[in-house]
Amino acid sequence: MMRSHRIARGTLALLVGGLILGLWWADVRKEPSPAAAPTQGARRASPGDGGRAAAPQQDKDEYARKALETLRAAGFTDPLTYDPERFLIQIPDAQGQQAQTIFLGNLYEEYRAAPPEQRDRVLQRITVMGRAPGFPISYTSARSSLLPVVRPRSYFALLEIPDLNNPSPSPRPVEWRPLGEVLAVAIVLDTADAMKYLGQEQFQEWGITFDEALGVAMENLRSQSSEPLIPVAPGVCASGWRDSHAVSRMLLDEVVRRCKVRGDPVLFAPQRDLLLITGAEDEDGLLRAAEIAQEAFQAPRPIDGRALRRTPQGWRPFLPSPHGKAWLAMRKLAVYSQARDYADQRDLLRQHHEQLGVDLFVADLVLAEDEQGRIISQVVWVKGIDTLLPRADRIFFMDSELGPEAPPVAVVRWEAVERDMGAQLLPMEGDYPVRYRPQGFPSPEQLARWEKDPSAAVPSPPR
Repeated sequence: MMRSHRIARGTLALLVGGLILGLWWADVRKEPSPAAAPTQGARRASPGDGGRAAAPQQDKDEYARKALETLRAAGFTDPLTYDPERFLIQIPDAQGQQAQTIFLGNLYEEYRAAPPEQRDRVLQRITVMGRAPGFPISYTSARSSLLPVVRPRSYFALLEIPDLNNPSPSPRPVEWRPLGEVLAVAIVLDTADAMKYLGQEQFQEWGITFDEALGVAMENLRSQSSEPLIPVAPGVCASGWRDSHAVSRMLLDEVVRRCKVRGDPVLFAPQRDLLLITGAEDEDGLLRAAEIAQEAFQAPRPIDGRALRRTPQGWRPFLPSPHGKAWLAMRKLAVYSQARDYADQRDLLRQHHEQLGVDLFVADLVLAEDEQGRIISQVVWVKGIDTLLPRADRIFFMDSELGPEAPPVAVVRWEAVERDMGAQLLPMEGDYPVRYRPQGFPSPEQLARWEKDPSAAVPSPPR
């Protein structure tokens, strides 16, 4: 029964997705019919437009099979474990304990991006990762090789979804702290060949805290950061380091201050080897930095496309005025980054729920773009379907009892739904990016109020 419910629910999701696109096109063109073909003007936008399109799980599994064969051919004779849910390979030490974890995501993206004739060479890089420094190693020996790394917050948050193959509680595999809301900082043991992320157990063994280790790592990074920034446009500076730690230098105030900007510093961290800095009051600088960031974000090993502004409270996500020339490009980068995070989380949560036998649908964040390049995020709240919703610009309310071809009973701005039904839109504690589990469905009276409420209507994107 549960399986048939899942299949029906998946079919409904596909139908709803198609309906959303038709409605968006009708809204942009101001045509009354939701059946207008979305491919003739507005189109479904994808994080692949700002990053790289998601790959089918079978393609990932095939890459993992090749990676395991490559490791064994290189002399890794101990049993290797592939975890498809987290897309990683674990290598044991001589005592059979987990000694090394190879996260396959970035390696796979580089493999996909490489021309076919170069893929075997790219595949060989995993053997270097497999020979990352092992443990035990003393703190005295490790101290000079500690460095901070800045990565997407979701990169670490998704590692903490419970491992069903290891139900007993275990320390965090990687110790990290949030940075600028959308990023995170961790610490690695960095050598000439590879880097190893450090977790709670290692810090406990050394008898130091994460903050103490971070202080040492920052000093090590500072000693490697004397080079000047590179001017790439008036009021825009770029990093010149190619050591996989360029974006980590956003942690160093003296590096940020090297770029003379108008207003508060604003940075983009689209790639681990590219840090861009400009000023919050420089529209031309913001636009040029966003254009460079958009191109870099499409390459393998992206970090995040969202701009961060330095405030008295630290780095915070930033968008300029909707009427400024940089808003559209920066908004695209922000939404594509958000959609990528939700897509990665969706895949893991769906696998997790399937293994648990939990009948809880993990909804997609659907993006649409009109002919002017204006973008909006959308999600569907279906009556009678237990769902985890991503946060979006607007919500389509669907009554499944009316049939899959019925139009939505309402389309409402997220803020209006949160205002009027906040008690029924429950945030899931611990999730990043945050998802919401809606309870019930709007009453006919509430739907009628929204229909008459201008503040609930979805505004046209700024021109």
